[in-house]
Amino acid sequence: MERFQTVKFENVIPTEDIKQNADMVLNYANNIEKHIVNGEGLILSGSYGTMKTTLAICVLRKYLEQGGRGLFVPMCSMMDSLYSMKARSVEEWINYENRLRNTSLLVIDDLGSEDVSAPWVLSKVNSIITERYNRKKSIIITTNLTKEELAKTYAGRIIDRLRSTNYYISFTGKTKRVGLKTSDLRGNKHE
Repeated sequence: MERFQTVKFENVIPTEDIKQNADMVLNYANNIEKHIVNGEGLILSGSYGTMKTTLAICVLRKYLEQGGRGLFVPMCSMMDSLYSMKARSVEEWINYENRLRNTSLLVIDDLGSEDVSAPWVLSKVNSIITERYNRKKSIIITTNLTKEELAKTYAGRIIDRLRSTNYYISFTGKTKRVGLKTSDLRGNKHE
């Protein structure tokens, strides 16, 4: 995605409040081949804007640069694609789902942002995670949900599988995103 074209560890300067977390993610990335062979991943949990997605992309980029195969997908986009592709083209839908299930490293961004009120959504999430677990395929998950919220949302067996194969890193701190201030727009005001 365009927003992440230049994102790599060399370009990321973590703030003091996430430095230790960033170091743990970098350590995981530096040993990525071992983690991929063992089917081990990461769960990066915490408030929005704390660089979870950025660091997950850094890991994926490092793995891709080493010749690995991986896929980054925002959770809401994944569910939307699975729903709409099936209606458009069963073949396209099957190919996409196979990529989700079989790529060596799957980065799921923002787990918990999907609409879990639709009955098929949780079933599909459970199915993909279970198959990746059984095939020892690594997953990196970013989420704004706490451990408790994850446990309330997803089936216990799924949480147990993720817990047994993923390192959990909790991010704290304030958002690192910088927004525009009203004063920045005053010069462009139409009168």
